[in-house]
Amino acid sequence: MATKIYSLIIFLSLYSFMCLYIGFKTQKKVVVPVDFFIFGRQLPGWSYLVIVTGTVFSGWIFFIQPSLIFINGFPFAMTSLFVVAVSLIGILFAKRQWMFSKKFGFVTPSEMIATYFKSDILRVLIVIIALGFAIPFIAMQLSLGGLLINVITDGLIGSNSAAILIGATIVVYLGLGGIRSIIYINAFQFLLFIFGIICLGFITYDLVGGWDLLNESLSRIANLKENLFNVKESYKSYLSVPGTVKSVELLDNNLSYNGIWTTSMILTFTFGLAGIQMSPNISMLTFASKDTRYFGTQQIWFSAFLMGFLLIFFTAGIGAGSVLLGGNNIINESGNNISNIIPVNIFPSDIESLIPHLINLIGEYSVIFFSILVICAISAVQLTSSLYLTSSAIITRDILKRFFIKNMNNQEQIFSSRIILMLIFIFSLVLSIIFQNNIFDLGSFALAIACQMFVPLIGMCYISWFTKQGVSLGVAVGILAVIFTENIGQSMFGDFIFWNKWPLTIHSSVWGLICNILAATTISFITQDSKETNHRYKFHDFINDHKNYSLSRRSLKPSAWIITGAWLFFALGPGLVLGNELFGKPINVESWSFGMPSIWVWKIIFWILGVLLVWFLAIKMEMSTSSNKTIISQTEDIGSGFRG
Repeated sequence: MATKIYSLIIFLSLYSFMCLYIGFKTQKKVVVPVDFFIFGRQLPGWSYLVIVTGTVFSGWIFFIQPSLIFINGFPFAMTSLFVVAVSLIGILFAKRQWMFSKKFGFVTPSEMIATYFKSDILRVLIVIIALGFAIPFIAMQLSLGGLLINVITDGLIGSNSAAILIGATIVVYLGLGGIRSIIYINAFQFLLFIFGIICLGFITYDLVGGWDLLNESLSRIANLKENLFNVKESYKSYLSVPGTVKSVELLDNNLSYNGIWTTSMILTFTFGLAGIQMSPNISMLTFASKDTRYFGTQQIWFSAFLMGFLLIFFTAGIGAGSVLLGGNNIINESGNNISNIIPVNIFPSDIESLIPHLINLIGEYSVIFFSILVICAISAVQLTSSLYLTSSAIITRDILKRFFIKNMNNQEQIFSSRIILMLIFIFSLVLSIIFQNNIFDLGSFALAIACQMFVPLIGMCYISWFTKQGVSLGVAVGILAVIFTENIGQSMFGDFIFWNKWPLTIHSSVWGLICNILAATTISFITQDSKETNHRYKFHDFINDHKNYSLSRRSLKPSAWIITGAWLFFALGPGLVLGNELFGKPINVESWSFGMPSIWVWKIIFWILGVLLVWFLAIKMEMSTSSNKTIISQTEDIGSGFRG
């Protein structure tokens, strides 16, 4: 025990020193807000690949995804295809947002959307979305990091104390150097994050006796007749998707981790996960890029391919394999467990501790390897550090500078952002303490809020018909719908709400979006104004003039829509049920065509097809390629201020 703790302290100290040193080293290079927030729009391509991919996937893939696969089985594992969904959202919006930012000098997406719609109300609503996503998401990461340290030190260090140390380190190095400080830090953290997932995957495969024994054991689990959790479904549903929609009466309030993952649930939750890409925080990272050359690379090879590979072969293996290692008492009592090395009490109420417990096992064999894995896990948490920075920038520029200190100069903007960084950390920490027993609720709410950016983005990038009145009301209604279909609404209004969380197995992100679109469309129809329309046309004319689609590409547009729709239908939608038994029956391992459950094979096939789809849209359809025309900037920073 002592040796393990001493080794951990040494590695954590060295890691923290490196992060802080880089922060101090880059501080002197920060001069103007555009440099502090978005690297003067000169972010190197390799750094863009790492920062965006790490921010979108890191903590979720490392901690959350395997935990939810552990308790919900392969139906939830199908949400791993969100790697493709994230790429599709990036293809829709990243290039066009970058073009607007480059041309007009936008630093924050709230500036961009407020200028496009000529609405300060929308500016405030976008700020609410940015904070509604970032603070709960940061709080979730802090909770996971704190829980990790608490478990691996056998309770010696409290979760809250550990969360403070992890978050404070981020605030210091980020506050000093801004985005410059995370360029090299995130590159190192990204490599550790990938290394950690691969190691945990191989460890799990080894603990269950290898690939073949894992799949053989899963087939026996599928034959269990006991109810799965507290709903009337057998363990067959661990290896197969149980239909398309479940009525609200069949579900309980703990659907997110004790429920049934129908195709409607899988599809809408995956859309919710893609909300990370729509968040204003990710948009700011897009603005930082030097050009669009690396957008396609990030979408195809880093998001869809690399992250997909990790999720399908390692994260899925960790989640499914761990159910055989003693963490599920139903499995244990049936005699289908392989060992009892994971505490039984983590099922079903403490599943977020799964990864910390797996890492803790390594400490019994190699304190060095154990310490490295801990650093890998902390790196996964800290890869989301950009959320602190982007949130502070949005508050500084779109609230303080816009409404309170209009003549705020450059140094005052940077100083204010550093103060706000600390406040964001404090608010996130308080939220993590309040919800430390409901960590997944934080993530679900954050994702659903971020998805409400879809309407303003689709309006600005594609549909000039949407008005500021329509979009403003749509976003407001969408946020309210999210609240009313999440646990927060259930807690606030109690019996007043007669439906459960995620009604009809549809995630709150889509319930919010449905209400958002209906309100935006209806109000836009009755609030058309020719002067406002002409103003919005200027933005769309600029895009049309620079998007450089060839005639051959335009002819492929109908095919692109059909192919994308077909992929969504079969990979995540109703067509997914065909994958239950196409390559063998879940309860009969001898019928499995490729030595694994049919639904796992189906996922691999549509992951490969998804990567090809992303390539087709990003490169073949030129939706993520560089423009042939040079964009001449009107200004470097639309909000830059100097006192004369």
